[in-house]
Amino acid sequence: MNRPLWPGGEILRDITRGGLAGLVVGIVVAGFGGRLVMRIAALLVPSANGAFTENGNRIGEITLAGSVALIIFAGLAATILLAVIWVVIAPWLPGKGVVRGLVAMPIAIALGAFVLISADNPDFVVLRHDPVVVLILLALVAVTAPAMAVVDGWLDRRLPHAAAAASPAGITYAVLALIGVALGSLLIIAAISGQGGTQLVGLTVLVAGLLTLAWWEERRTGRDTPSRGMRIAGRTILVVGTCVGYAALVPELAGALGIR
Repeated sequence: MNRPLWPGGEILRDITRGGLAGLVVGIVVAGFGGRLVMRIAALLVPSANGAFTENGNRIGEITLAGSVALIIFAGLAATILLAVIWVVIAPWLPGKGVVRGLVAMPIAIALGAFVLISADNPDFVVLRHDPVVVLILLALVAVTAPAMAVVDGWLDRRLPHAAAAASPAGITYAVLALIGVALGSLLIIAAISGQGGTQLVGLTVLVAGLLTLAWWEERRTGRDTPSRGMRIAGRTILVVGTCVGYAALVPELAGALGIR
């Protein structure tokens, strides 16, 4: 006879799963992908070779130390962002697997493109405001959504369920979830304290996060699925946040493309 699942443990497991998925996708997509984008940019804009980016990396120069540093720095930074956004929005995304990830792609661009696309970033001047470079950066952000969906689903099929708070799985998930919540809270506070698109993203994640917390409270009492009203509210938040995100992203894209 199967033992009943511990509702609190399932919530902690979801948070942990989102964090681990963010770590994998952050390192692979943001880390290695970021290295690849820099290489492509150097090929697209030969005149930029030898120039330094805003982060101090030399365009066109590939060294082991520089690549490792970029992959680790970009990957770990992306891990927190991806994990927080995914854990917050996942309950309100329709579909499963890759379909779920494809639905999340426009949301990923609206909420995550500000990390790479900024009108004030001098790197776009160095890269001659090349539209292909901008497009590749947007694609790099977009692909994180299906990647998160695939890795999250893979982990969901393999991570053990926590039968009780004192079980090894329960303790592990509690510790990892606590770390994730702390880092996520700091990220949201930093985003809300920012300006423009970053602030709007922070507010969207905060509002969606509060609704997700309400859903977790219902799950803790034994409910299996969100109510219809809660699902509508969650998806409405994502639609509004995505629309506002794109509206704020337009001037950033214009600046990156040299359109004033």
